[in-house]
Amino acid sequence: MEEELSETGNHLSMDSSGTGKHFDSGELDIAEPVGWFGGWLNFRWCSTSMSILRAAEKRILSYVKTPYRGRYINVGVVGYGGKEECKVWTLSMNETSEKTPLVLLHGLGSGVALWALNLDGLANSRPVYAFDLPGFGRSSRPNFSNNAMEAEREIVDSIEEWRREVNLERFALLGHSMGGFLASSYAIRFPDRVSHLILADPWGFPERPSDAGSKYPIPVWVKMIAYLLQPLNPLWGIRIAGPMGPKLIEKARPDLIKKFSSLTDDGDAEIANYIFHCNAQNPT
Repeated sequence: MEEELSETGNHLSMDSSGTGKHFDSGELDIAEPVGWFGGWLNFRWCSTSMSILRAAEKRILSYVKTPYRGRYINVGVVGYGGKEECKVWTLSMNETSEKTPLVLLHGLGSGVALWALNLDGLANSRPVYAFDLPGFGRSSRPNFSNNAMEAEREIVDSIEEWRREVNLERFALLGHSMGGFLASSYAIRFPDRVSHLILADPWGFPERPSDAGSKYPIPVWVKMIAYLLQPLNPLWGIRIAGPMGPKLIEKARPDLIKKFSSLTDDGDAEIANYIFHCNAQNPT
């Protein structure tokens, strides 16, 4: 189901030349209970919101020349004990082409705007779909299971439900980093839907060796730190950095910032700002 989730509804925004080309169906207002400290951290220290993230995304996508459509796709209830329906923020380009569509799955801590360097080339001759995975970017933040295998199944199920709602029968699937891991998992479960599987620097873990404990002993102090950090979300460092988050990202990932320097007028600030607001939202 395609959802309109803003007061303004569908509207046509203008590019720098004044010609309308990018369609956007508003923003998703996520107001999830995160406790008094989490709420204070998110809204006072981090100073972020879906509106700010939306603006950061639009600044980057304004450099994309190919017309695109942005909308929310309702994939139903996702995650452990979930009650709220999950809305997946989706970009689509060149939808009228009859060639096999290409679906893009981003990596950990990323979002659709970080495909900006690739979208024009990929959508030149075929339909392209990119979406923020549930729990990331402008999509809903469902409560996934604490069990890794179950959480993986829940995310893959949401991808399949997204496919049904977008009405794609068969497509090429490209996943980067964590998206490569999820793309592989999806292709294993739904092989008839995937015409080609493309893995770009895919993420994954080998099985734990049976003798790992004796062969690779872990110091007690490392175990203590790991125990203390266990309850924290992997991206907690960005949120705790608050207004210094974008600068922290610039220092931690200069390679990523440099990659986009040719795309934007102020690549350092725009890309770091987008990544920060993608990850400063309420964690799932």
